Amino acid sequence: MAGQRGLAILVLCVAWWLFTPVALAVTSLLGLALLPLLGVLPPGEAMALFGNQAVFFVVGVFILAAAMLRSGLSSRLALVVLRRAARSEDALAAGVLALSFGLCAVMVSHAVAALLLPIVLEIIRALDLKWNSPAARRLLLSMAWGTILGSNLTLFSSARASLALNIYGLHDGEGSIGFLEFTAATSGLCVLLAITAFLLLRRALPPEGLEIEPVVAELDGRVRGLGPIGAAEGKVMLVLFAMIAGLVTLGGTYGLGTVALFFSVMLFAVGALEWDEAQRDVNWGVVLLYGGAIAIGAGLDRSGAMSWAIHQVLPGAGMPPLFNLFAIIVIGMALTEFVSNAAVIALLLPALLSAAPDMGLDPRALTLVLSVATGLAFVMPTSTPAMAMVFGTGMVTTRGGSVHGILLLVAAAPLFWLFAAFVWPMLGWTVVTP
Repeated sequence: MAGQRGLAILVLCVAWWLFTPVALAVTSLLGLALLPLLGVLPPGEAMALFGNQAVFFVVGVFILAAAMLRSGLSSRLALVVLRRAARSEDALAAGVLALSFGLCAVMVSHAVAALLLPIVLEIIRALDLKWNSPAARRLLLSMAWGTILGSNLTLFSSARASLALNIYGLHDGEGSIGFLEFTAATSGLCVLLAITAFLLLRRALPPEGLEIEPVVAELDGRVRGLGPIGAAEGKVMLVLFAMIAGLVTLGGTYGLGTVALFFSVMLFAVGALEWDEAQRDVNWGVVLLYGGAIAIGAGLDRSGAMSWAIHQVLPGAGMPPLFNLFAIIVIGMALTEFVSNAAVIALLLPALLSAAPDMGLDPRALTLVLSVATGLAFVMPTSTPAMAMVFGTGMVTTRGGSVHGILLLVAAAPLFWLFAAFVWPMLGWTVVTP
């Protein structure tokens, strides 16, 4: 019963997030309050879920973005990007997507989002784009989707793949998937999906006819007016590089939220940002949105609702292996929109590995399939920190952003299925077993 009530809370919140009868943050707070009121979780446990690592990571990123924008550092970095992609709106959007995608090969995807969000916001400001501008939405979604797709490139990009590989190692005993094997299997698919994302955004949000080069000249003049890098910019730059290094080296041990929070506090400690400035610049509403949403997802997990739902939708024995493969791709992509990808992998992968012989699928390939599928979340503001940041800017509405994300999911699922079913065997992966 508790699990069913938890699912009812999720359905209510998703409907309100999409149709916004109240503010997004208010919906999340309602969901958080309903968890104990409807008996899904004890009050203390429900409220404790709000303090998730991902929530404080978003807080740290927004504080860093505020410091970069106020100090002028984001203007300098935006100018570097614009100078190299100033030929057209298409080139600029492609440049943002490619930059966010490529950086994920060597950096945690969340760190890439932390670095690029203030730069993209500065580009939007330099272009004098309005809050509802299609070009602004295209740039922000290019950044978010680029980091999401790039998170599947290497084992450096996220902890999600490492968790899946560890679970597979415990199941198999001797089996493993190496770093280069993982990248060789996923990189072609990621590039294909990145091209698909660019084309979809190009069609859904076509160019507005903006003149890019005059904006570059104006921004260049503004940066020259700032003079050499001053003390404020230097402090922000130092904290920025330290935060990125910390996210890469310490994030797995202490959590991304812990690292981001520590270095965001350092911005105040070194005098790079004042608290009243952070109060004005940080979108605290999106923090409430994300915190409440994560609590709702974790509540579903702990109440047993997610485990029940997973077993209801798992493909049954006797179905064709390629049908089972497609079903697992869709299930992994859908569930991770509402629950953390780590929770989906922890709940779903052990069951899949045990059922793999009956489904006619190789456990090793299934591990890779679920790792990638749970890294493809483009719809809900609750799916990844990158999407929460984009929705938090106020320039991308929940309904509009979700529509674009659903279109990408609809395109990505069959492409992923075709790639796994027919390209991976050419690369030496056994997908369908005899």
